[in-house]
Amino acid sequence: MARARPTLSAPVGFNDRVRRSVVEALPDPVVRRVRSLRGHPEPRVVTLEELDTQLEEAAQLFSVSEDAARAFLRGFRMAPPPGRPEDPFSDPYREWVWALYHQVSGRPDYSIANEASPFDLEEAVAVPYPYSTGSTTVVGEELVARGFIISTLGLSPPARIVEFGSGWGNLTVDLATMGFEVTAVEVEERFCTLTERHNRRPDHLAVVRGGMLDFTTEVPFDAAIFYESFHHCSDHVEMLRHLATIVRPGGKVVWAGEPVAPMSYPWGLRLDGYSLWSTRTHGWLELGFDETYFAEILARQGWRATRTRLPAGSPLADVIVATR
Repeated sequence: MARARPTLSAPVGFNDRVRRSVVEALPDPVVRRVRSLRGHPEPRVVTLEELDTQLEEAAQLFSVSEDAARAFLRGFRMAPPPGRPEDPFSDPYREWVWALYHQVSGRPDYSIANEASPFDLEEAVAVPYPYSTGSTTVVGEELVARGFIISTLGLSPPARIVEFGSGWGNLTVDLATMGFEVTAVEVEERFCTLTERHNRRPDHLAVVRGGMLDFTTEVPFDAAIFYESFHHCSDHVEMLRHLATIVRPGGKVVWAGEPVAPMSYPWGLRLDGYSLWSTRTHGWLELGFDETYFAEILARQGWRATRTRLPAGSPLADVIVATR
C-alpha cells in the first residue's frame, strides 16, 4: 500500500472548503477568467530583459506611495525557465534554483551578506517599520499578524524562544516585553542595534548577530520562530536538521507569514513582481515552497505540522507549528 502523503492541516470554514474544492476543479483558463471578473486579473508575464524597466517604474512609485508601488509589483511576474529537474530533493534541482537566483539577481554568488537591508538607523528608531511606510494596509496587516502569531503560540512566559531572522524586531520586542526569554538571531548589524534600542526589557532579550545556520546553543529552546525569514535561508533542508539540536524534545518550531502556498514548482525562487524587486534590487534570496513539498520535507526530517490562518485579517496571519 502506498504511503499517504503528509499535509499541513489548516482549520477553515465550511464555505471556504467548498470554494477551494470548486476552484481547484476548474481548468486554469477558467480560473484566470473568474479571477479577472472578480477584480484579480492574472499578472502579466515579463521577460528578464524587460524586468529592469518595470523595476525602475516601481522605484518611482515607492518614492510616492508604498501602496501604489506594491499594487504595481503585483501586476507582473516572470515565468520559470525550462529545464527544471523533476526531483525537488536532488542536487540538480538545487543547482537549477541557484542558477535562477544568479540570473535574476545579477550577482555571481550568494552569501548572507546579500541579505543586508538599506535603511537609516536613526530614522528607523524614530519611526520604525511598518509605520514608516505610511500605509494603513501594511501597518494594519502587520499588527493583526503579530497578534495572531502570539495568540497561536501555545506558550506562556517565561518560556525560552529563539527567533531566527528577527529583522525589524517588532515581534521580538513584543515577546520580550511579555516576559518570554528571547534570543534574536539576525545577520544585519543595524537590525540588531535597532531591536536592542526598541526593547523595553533588556533582561529578557539577547541579540546574536549571525546567520541562522551558524547558530548553536548548549541549552535547547522551548520554541524557534521564523517570521517572514525562513524563505531567506540558503539551505532550508539543513536548517530543518539543525532545528533538532536547537529545540528541546517536545518543543515546537513556528513559521509565520512564510510563502508556503500552491506553486507551479515544488520550491525555488519566487517570481512575482515584489519578490523579483527584492532579489534584483537587493540580492535577497526570496524562496517559496509549495504546500505539498513543504509538508513532505518536514515529514522527512521528523516534523509533524499543523497550520492555522486568518486570511480575512492579514495575509501574514498564517502560522505553521511543527513538533517532532
